[in-house]
Amino acid sequence: MIMFDSNEAAQYKTGLSGWVSKDGFFWGENERAARYQGCTHRSCEDCGQPVEKSYLICKDCRDKKDKAKFDAMPKEVWNEEGGVYSDAIDKYFWSWDEVEDFCEDEGIKEEDLRLVICEPQYPRQIEEDYFEDELPEDGEVPDSIIKAIEDFNKVLKEAGPLSWYPGNKAAIRKV
Repeated sequence: MIMFDSNEAAQYKTGLSGWVSKDGFFWGENERAARYQGCTHRSCEDCGQPVEKSYLICKDCRDKKDKAKFDAMPKEVWNEEGGVYSDAIDKYFWSWDEVEDFCEDEGIKEEDLRLVICEPQYPRQIEEDYFEDELPEDGEVPDSIIKAIEDFNKVLKEAGPLSWYPGNKAAIRKV
């Protein structure tokens, strides 16, 4: 236990030297940490333009990299199973009609959305060793529990996907 008025809690020091950030934090010889603590912006690592300190590269450079990554993706026809995700605007769509309506309402082109085909996220199966930590050494899970796990896993498989997440293929229309 260290009490508030104890010399262990804090001590007045003299003769210190080192880096202090603009908000008064002492960083010793760590100039980089002091400068980061005290700044609001830094230079973009790609183009050198000012960018908020929490980012390494500016929005324009991030957009260029995102577009290049999208352009490099393999293309596949989306058959409207599941959804597509717009990498450009962080939005999911569930049909081509929905995409068309959105583009018309917003006055943008479909290709500007950078649509990515979504992959299904299925419920995780329960493994038979799920209760291993509760068993004594050399103990075994009762057959009734193993049967229940098998039955439950069958229900999970038949339930279909719980959600969808962006995959690694760009969506194109059937020609």
